Amino acid sequence: MVSTSTTRVVGARPFLVGMFVDALGNGLYLPLTLLFIHEVTGLPMTTVGLGVTVAAVVGLAANPVAGILIDRFDARRVLMATYVLRAVAFAAYPLVDGFVSLIAVAAVVAVGDRAYYPASGSYISVLAEGAARDRLYTLIATARNAAFGLGGLLSAGVVSIAGATGFAIIALVNAASFAVATACLVLSGRRAPAAPPGRPGGYREVFADRPFVGLVVAEQAYTLIHVILPVAMPVYAVTVLGVSPALLGVLYAINTVLVAAGQLPVRRWQRHSRRTHAMALSGLIMMLACAAYAATALLPAGPARVAGLLVATLVLTLGELTHTTPGWALAAAAAPPALRGRYLAIYQQTWAVAAVVAPAGFSAILGAAPAMLWVTLAVLVGLAALALLRLSRRLPPGAVAAPGA
Repeated sequence: MVSTSTTRVVGARPFLVGMFVDALGNGLYLPLTLLFIHEVTGLPMTTVGLGVTVAAVVGLAANPVAGILIDRFDARRVLMATYVLRAVAFAAYPLVDGFVSLIAVAAVVAVGDRAYYPASGSYISVLAEGAARDRLYTLIATARNAAFGLGGLLSAGVVSIAGATGFAIIALVNAASFAVATACLVLSGRRAPAAPPGRPGGYREVFADRPFVGLVVAEQAYTLIHVILPVAMPVYAVTVLGVSPALLGVLYAINTVLVAAGQLPVRRWQRHSRRTHAMALSGLIMMLACAAYAATALLPAGPARVAGLLVATLVLTLGELTHTTPGWALAAAAAPPALRGRYLAIYQQTWAVAAVVAPAGFSAILGAAPAMLWVTLAVLVGLAALALLRLSRRLPPGAVAAPGA
């Protein structure tokens, strides 16, 4: 199943193409989420915000359900279902005419989004093993970040040229991107074996695996760091530092481009390191990024603060790069194959929790004491890094030791 080159892993090429197309469509939509829904549906912005929040809460249940379905059937079928659900939902957005229909469509999108990650992670584990799996995670992260950035640029162009009609075009193009991704997944052709019938335990077995639960708890801290740019930065940069909102797009673009370009070089640098140690190093780098963001408020207003934000974002980007591939690869390798769907669903639930907690939590802390946000995040990720060093002796040795290229 696994060859010495990721590009020769059976089914990897169409899967990678599908991942790119999927991310390209999402890149059209994600930077404008609330505005997009407002323009497409014609509903008031307050109604849209409430509807999206309700849908996000509904989406919390999707991860554990997806884990059961992955283990019962196979990851490819569940991944295809997430594409089909979102294709139908985005095609239906222009038909939304009220709060109830908004929640229904947005909830379908949220369920598809949340279930996508454990399904895609499980499917990568089916396509490749060992060093080839690490390379495949890296290539997918590279392709998706590049596609997100390109999608964001195309989104701005469509809206500027077509105006309000451009939002309806974005909805239909995004629906089409999921349809194309489904076709690519069909072409990839690999299926995971179903879990043995009558396998006891289920989620009880996952939560009884204390080293893995410790890994999930540590990952929650890293996930909160990952949402700094989209969640905390708009509030911090504009209301606390007083910089132009236009800078936010620049920082996001720099982060996206560097994450896409840096995946392969960083992966080569990490290939002989223990995955837990690579993640611990990323925690140290993220602590430095938090310190840099906090220190920026001490600089004089104007170009100095802009430069401070740029430096802090560059450090944050390096932290993200050194965390992503070893984190996913460690979780996948630590999971027993028959329960991998459930294991990765619990691991991925950290993002669902962050999506619910971070917007209100970050805003409240920034409103009360801005420096406290950076201190809190730095302490959390520092403790997570120390926990990972301890877990390196308790997690399966084959999961901790990253295979060389």
